[in-house]
Amino acid sequence: MKKIVKKFLTGKEGVRKLVSFLMLALFFLPLEEMDARKFFGLKVHGDFRTLEPIVLDIPLNRSGVTKEDVLNRVRQTLWESGIKPDRPRYNSHFLEVDLIIHSKGTNFSVEVSLKKMAQAYGYDPRKVGRVIELPQGKYGVFGNAHRDKGYVLDAVEEVLEEFIADYKDSNLF
Repeated sequence: MKKIVKKFLTGKEGVRKLVSFLMLALFFLPLEEMDARKFFGLKVHGDFRTLEPIVLDIPLNRSGVTKEDVLNRVRQTLWESGIKPDRPRYNSHFLEVDLIIHSKGTNFSVEVSLKKMAQAYGYDPRKVGRVIELPQGKYGVFGNAHRDKGYVLDAVEEVLEEFIADYKDSNLF
């Protein structure tokens, strides 16, 4: 075996093969790597693997995107990431997805954030309100939908994946 490896890596032909192999390996690496970040505001009480998604109302639009479309995509993405899209046992936090889309279906913005019930996290609801949003990353995007429902839903999924990476990283340790 050593002779085969030595023969493979020696001489001009061996170097070419090695360079070709390395170039091929680089081709299969992801072009854009998502770096997860930890945020105090994303740390939750209890099991972080359960997270209820709430999608705010979406008015009728030419793109045809509905609240149910967004909720289905969010649930699917959560499941695929190992997070159960359901209400946590103590209803202490939830995921909010806010998609604003122009009625003509051309422009949109999407924002994803973790909301917490103030009292469950030791805050006085009379002073800060019932629901709070503690410091976390900015998860959002603006886009031009060109009346394309799939493009809008893909944008929602992309923003959600960035949120999930930080959410998991913030809760693992």
